Amino acid sequence: MSVSDTTTEYAGYDRKRPTAYVTTHAETYSLEEVVRISGLDADTLGWYERQGLIEGAEEDPYGVRAYSPIHLRWLEFLNHLRSTGMSPADMNHYVELYRAGDSTIAARRELLEAHRELLRPRAAEFVATLRYLDWKIGFYAEREAVLARSAAASAVEA
Repeated sequence: MSVSDTTTEYAGYDRKRPTAYVTTHAETYSLEEVVRISGLDADTLGWYERQGLIEGAEEDPYGVRAYSPIHLRWLEFLNHLRSTGMSPADMNHYVELYRAGDSTIAARRELLEAHRELLRPRAAEFVATLRYLDWKIGFYAEREAVLARSAAASAVEA
């Protein structure tokens, strides 16, 4: 399940605080729900918050944090960046640019393009590894078939 499958559309947001939102529904998620939906563990979520990568999660009178659909979408994006090896410094820089508004769109695009270029050699290596694994799996499947035919022929002869 992706975050997009679990969230509703939002009515508006504050560009200075990308995770601050006004939803069309009073939909919020507990920490446990965010962990389940996002695939993050609570420590990683806390790290994102301490780094200032997400903000705006409200606390109820009992200190329970309530996360919005916007938080979930932001976490999904951060997870993609993190899974590709983007450094925390670059993630922070991206968030700062985002919060600065539309005048930074070109800089955000350039940051993502530069990161993408760093990923291309790794992606090519990954594809080559997948091809090798496909070949090796095919080799074993073929070998199993040969052994099965040989065993069947031996059983008939016996």
